Amino acid sequence: MCAVPAAGGCAGSPAASHGAHARESREPSASIEEIAAAVGCTAHVDVQADELREGGCQTGEGAYRMVTFAADEGQRSWLAEARMYGGTYLVGGRWVVTAPSEQALTALRGRIGGDLEAGDSHGGGHH
Repeated sequence: MCAVPAAGGCAGSPAASHGAHARESREPSASIEEIAAAVGCTAHVDVQADELREGGCQTGEGAYRMVTFAADEGQRSWLAEARMYGGTYLVGGRWVVTAPSEQALTALRGRIGGDLEAGDSHGGGHH
């Protein structure tokens, strides 16, 4: 029995996710352009590298930033680094979105899914 049939298969054991399989490069479940369309804006891509694509767009609410990743481990590393700066992130299958407010991310989550994750809170103002 597979909980997520769209994932393309089920691993029989945790060991199945290690080794060469873990380095597999697959498309994220949503592209920057698809995320921007859900936001209601047109994205511009600032960074296009083998391991990630990063871009953003502007709406009346403010700036949205989107990052897509070639591998799960790249997403985990990016999130570990980004969380040090605080904020809230909408995290999906090899993609992350930041927005002007948690309410904006909650609204976007209703359209594209994902989980809200909070960064570390250090107090003080924005940089």
